[in-house]
Amino acid sequence: MPARGGEFFGEELLCDLGAADAAHELFTPTHFGRLAGSCYLSLGRFDKAEQFLQDTASRMQGRHKSRAIVLGNLALTAIRRGDLDAGLAVFDDAVDELQGTRGGGGMNIVFRAARELRPWRAENAVQEAQDRLLALMEAA
Repeated sequence: MPARGGEFFGEELLCDLGAADAAHELFTPTHFGRLAGSCYLSLGRFDKAEQFLQDTASRMQGRHKSRAIVLGNLALTAIRRGDLDAGLAVFDDAVDELQGTRGGGGMNIVFRAARELRPWRAENAVQEAQDRLLALMEAA
């Protein structure tokens, strides 16, 4: 993102898109949070990722495909931090979102989260969460 006076202004710049901008129709108010959360997750900056992803997920009611992606990334954030309880709670929310859409992007991320639960595979709660995901695929 370009810097202005040493500060990043990416979100402000995106929010200033006008109807004359060719990409105006493609931008939604949650785009920046989705992208920033995903980037911070990739960088291993879990606190920042969690902040952006939680805020974005709370503002995405009714957008099931996109929300499943955000929740999948939020589950990955908790799992990579080693917080199994938080990871499983968000994982279950992501699977709930996928039940109606089975969106490919969300499905990929949630399966990645399921793979990253391997260190806890002996835990009953992990087995149940993974069984829910497999049942979702079976119903497809």
